[in-house]
Amino acid sequence: MLYLCSIAQIMIKPVFLLLVLSLFLQVTNSYANTGEYVRVGVHYNPPLCSIDSTNEAKGIFIDVINEVAAINNWTIEYVPTTLTDGIEAIHYGKIDLLTTVARTREREKFIHFSEESIYTNWGIVYCNKSNDIESITDLENRKVALENGDVHAIALVKLLADFKIEAEIIWCNNLIEVFDKINSGVADAGAVNKLFGYQQNLSQKLKATPILFNPVNVHIAGGPLSKPTLNKVDEALQYLKNEEPEYYQGVINQWLIKGERRTPYWLRGLVLILFAVTFVLVLVLIILRSAVRKKAKSLDVANEIGQLRANAILQLEKEKTLILNSLDEQVVFMDNEYNLVWANDAFKNATSVPFEQLIGKKCYSVYFQKDKPCDFCQFETCLKTNRTEVREHVSEISGKVFTHKTHTVYDAEHRSIGFVEILSDVTDKKKYEDELIKAKEKAEQSDYLKSAFLANMSHEIRTPMNAIIGFSELLEDDTLSLNDKRSYLRIIQSNGNQLLKLISDILIFSQIESGHVQLQFSCINVLDFLQEIKKQFNSEVKKHSKNLDIVLEVNVGEQLEIETDVVRFKQVIFNLLTNAIKFTDEGQITIRVSEESDKLILVVKDTGIGIPHEQHDAIFERFSQVENKQTRKLPGSGLGLTIAKDLILQMGGTISLESEVGVGSEFCIKHPFQQQSAKKESGLMMPHLLNAQK
Repeated sequence: MLYLCSIAQIMIKPVFLLLVLSLFLQVTNSYANTGEYVRVGVHYNPPLCSIDSTNEAKGIFIDVINEVAAINNWTIEYVPTTLTDGIEAIHYGKIDLLTTVARTREREKFIHFSEESIYTNWGIVYCNKSNDIESITDLENRKVALENGDVHAIALVKLLADFKIEAEIIWCNNLIEVFDKINSGVADAGAVNKLFGYQQNLSQKLKATPILFNPVNVHIAGGPLSKPTLNKVDEALQYLKNEEPEYYQGVINQWLIKGERRTPYWLRGLVLILFAVTFVLVLVLIILRSAVRKKAKSLDVANEIGQLRANAILQLEKEKTLILNSLDEQVVFMDNEYNLVWANDAFKNATSVPFEQLIGKKCYSVYFQKDKPCDFCQFETCLKTNRTEVREHVSEISGKVFTHKTHTVYDAEHRSIGFVEILSDVTDKKKYEDELIKAKEKAEQSDYLKSAFLANMSHEIRTPMNAIIGFSELLEDDTLSLNDKRSYLRIIQSNGNQLLKLISDILIFSQIESGHVQLQFSCINVLDFLQEIKKQFNSEVKKHSKNLDIVLEVNVGEQLEIETDVVRFKQVIFNLLTNAIKFTDEGQITIRVSEESDKLILVVKDTGIGIPHEQHDAIFERFSQVENKQTRKLPGSGLGLTIAKDLILQMGGTISLESEVGVGSEFCIKHPFQQQSAKKESGLMMPHLLNAQK
């Protein structure tokens, strides 16, 4: 018995080891089959991609990603999201990949893209059928619905800005909401990608406009750590395109064909019935025409030919009338005696008296109350030169500009039977030409002001730089006393601070011009904020050795707060106080703060030299400075007030000026207590809101 137990113990050990090894191999094999786990974000953009409430994803991108996952032995989890949230999610690593993302330079700064694109899409503008939108200029003063974060939406906003078209943008969370806004009349038009618009507008409720723009390649996107995964995606896509092109193209085609509209069966039946009825009617018509021909043989041949000729002439006359009535230009025909004979609808609609009552009357008598042809009439000149004569005139009634073209009309034997006047309204054309000339003059003036600004900046930079270099060289003299060295160092420090302020103004102005200033809004206590500024500028007054007092007048509660960008708001007040100290030798500078409904009123008043009234607007313009005998002696970039106005405008406020020469100046800032949500979300300076255009 003991012997059998020993044998059993010896056999159990190998069997146990085999079981453990088998279990290990199964686990290893299961892990190998599972492969890499990849989370893919899907937003609603059919037929490229979409996902329902059960997290079932479908679309062109989904089929392609499934094939890529099979090649790479991945396990895919599809995560529903929006385009904006999805981009943020891959940026912070919440998901690994995001489908259907257009590749742009801005997005490449913080996310990666597959090198291989899956589809090329366009942006297109849709509108209600009742809206007459045919070109980009028709969006002027219209409400346009756009998806937040959509690359075509961003491109359309830029396109509107490039054409200087003012339109109200309604931002939506997804493309379906864009169509809903148009259908409900909240928006006049909206921009979506072409493929989505085609699929969603099969019912033809909306109208696709001819505005087609922004072709983009659509890729798969990933976060900062997704480059290895995207490389595998590219390798799989290259394999599918090169080795299995039929499968790759078949995936795309099957989704495009799915959306094709099919003729309803009832409509097909109706068409067949109509076709049958038409066939019967045609057959009956043929029989009737045969009977008519038999009866017509008994008619007189001469009358038949005469009638045919009369019908042909009448038809030609109708066609001529239809053609001329379709023109926007006004057309009128007069005989050799200047009698009114015929006019098209455009000419008739422009006259107060029905044209039928004027036929046979002299044109110069009816329209100009004269008893002989007008001096500016071109008919006699046309007869002499045998060519079309052109002139322009301005209507005394409407003020519109018209072009007159006078043509002589000849018969078959080249004898004059009268003349035709064609009037074209060129008011808009003249307006555009005048605007183009003004724009050219404005551009030339801007170039001149820029050149003058650069010349002035060159002088302003060179002056403190020369002082710094000169006094630095003097410090090398070992014989200088300690007081002299300290004096030289103060001069160097003063010029260095002046140079730093100048360069800072130029850099800030450059950032504002390009729209790269980031606004950071937060709540601050108004009283603490102004007391800190007053304390800083009390020491600044002492540096200038001026007999000045800075007075703070507070007419608000101690706990009053405003929402603002602290750094930029402080910079605005600093610029105003710096100017006040610079141009005020004695007296006082008052900082007064009060409330007005939903705005904070902040006034900076000085007792300085003042500003002439005719120069009030000029001091806020870029590349220009107020010039007089006193201010030209003082250093500075001339950008302080320009920067102040641009910054306060961007923060939702305004700045105004009241000044009198010899009395002083008063700058008034109106700043909202709370910022609009759109400003807080964007944060970036928008150059088109600044005083770039006057």
